[in-house]
Amino acid sequence: MPRPKKCRFVKREPGVTFFKPQGIPLRVLEHAVITVDELEALRLSDFLGMSHEEAAKQLKVSRPTVTRMLARAHQTLADALVNGKAIRIEGGDYVLEGCECQCPKCGARWSAPASGSQEHVCVEGKEAEDNDPGP
Repeated sequence: MPRPKKCRFVKREPGVTFFKPQGIPLRVLEHAVITVDELEALRLSDFLGMSHEEAAKQLKVSRPTVTRMLARAHQTLADALVNGKAIRIEGGDYVLEGCECQCPKCGARWSAPASGSQEHVCVEGKEAEDNDPGP
């Protein structure tokens, strides 16, 4: 069974989520999709010039994960530009900083910190451990 994906922390939703080549009707265009978290990795690394390590800290994932995200985003963008495809930005495994998180196992909700540790433990699970009298 594969490991569950870690949510990436994104500063804000993108203001523009669709780009298309000029002069070609939308109905005849193929679409290439990049995810919101991949766009955030592009913004941090390529636009702001952060290292992969710095971007990983912002996204709260590992450096190799950022490298894989950037590789996917670069491949998708290159395909769209070379082959004249529309680019759509949607989806991904992310949460906005300062927004509400939900545990996929128990459904507990908590507010995501704007900054903090890499580990985001389920609030209910943590409380259960703290209240467990133990042996």
